Amino acid sequence: MDGDHGCVWVSTGHCKVIRVTVNPAALSDLLASAQQLYEQIQDQILSEDTTHNTGMVRPQVREPGGTGRRWAQSPAQPEGPSHVILVADKHLLELPLEGLSVLHEGAASSVSREFSLQMLFNRLHREEPGESCPGTSGFDFRMEMSQVLSRQENGVLRVVPPDCITIDSDGFRFLQVPGSEPGLCLPPILPAEMVTPVSVTRDILERFQETYTLRWSGHLGNQNCPSQAEWEQALGSCRGFFFYGMESFLSHILVERLVAMNLQECQMMVLLHLTRSYESLRRHKEVSENKSTSQLSLEKPVQTAILLSLVGVQSIVANQWPTSLQDNALRASVLWDNLLALGKPIGKTVRLLQKMEGSEMDSRSQDLAVPLQPVPSVESFSTTLGLVLYGLPNQAIV
Repeated sequence: MDGDHGCVWVSTGHCKVIRVTVNPAALSDLLASAQQLYEQIQDQILSEDTTHNTGMVRPQVREPGGTGRRWAQSPAQPEGPSHVILVADKHLLELPLEGLSVLHEGAASSVSREFSLQMLFNRLHREEPGESCPGTSGFDFRMEMSQVLSRQENGVLRVVPPDCITIDSDGFRFLQVPGSEPGLCLPPILPAEMVTPVSVTRDILERFQETYTLRWSGHLGNQNCPSQAEWEQALGSCRGFFFYGMESFLSHILVERLVAMNLQECQMMVLLHLTRSYESLRRHKEVSENKSTSQLSLEKPVQTAILLSLVGVQSIVANQWPTSLQDNALRASVLWDNLLALGKPIGKTVRLLQKMEGSEMDSRSQDLAVPLQPVPSVESFSTTLGLVLYGLPNQAIV
């Protein structure tokens, strides 16, 4: 379709928009229940920290194999049916929408979240250099539709669906701060042999070093915390960003510096955060004393996703509620095995986690050298539905 000034707007498929009404009383009850669940999970995580941390052992995931990169062309067709994108306000986004029965029983390959149709349009339409289309807001539109990238790895053909936007794996950066807050860089809370973000991140880097992570750069925080300059350098020079640590992502970086950045080149951000212990909570309270209420509100999961979307990040995978080190270790294993070893799009990978049953989680745990122990008093859906996707679901790593 031709737009103003002769600019061509590309149609990438069919879209059906459904608007539903909300009963105010029912919404209030849902929000109250969601807040009660949030507090219950947080209390349980803190309780488990004092009860089980001393006996927690770091899992080591078996090597998936794979040597070198071998590229080929494949005429394969896109996998699965269309994606479902939920456009809702920040109050509804506090709820576990991905667990709705109509979505669980449906055939959609992914369920992602969005804040407005305009935001979705901006993510899909990016401005090419030298062009100016009305309503594109300066975004750079890149859609890999002409070919399918595939790779033979450990006897399995790794195929990226042709409707995916591809992300160069060499452009990933990572920052990890275990149990430390800005300005309070102390030794890690947990011994090295436990399931710490440092040890799990190092396992991922080593497992995929020969094929994907060799050129990843970043910071593994054993003793020192990254400076604000290191944060800005990593975020400003990446195609993908991986944060794995204690407390909230925005508790480690100055928000006023982040909002001044242009992160349109960052296509994917994975935030495995909101892990908490009594020690990390104490440190977080100390550094939060000088923050205003509005600054602290930005550290909430939904507000963080909104802020990152406004500065240009295309896809944001993040925890929705407080979680445990064990659950984050499981999420990290499933995410990177599917994103890297199997080449699945980010939406399909997150949906796989959201639909995992208890038996599947137990089976996945058996793939670890030391199986993870479940937390019995927290509902299983707090683990599976705790990780959500904001933004584009059709991005894949190559």
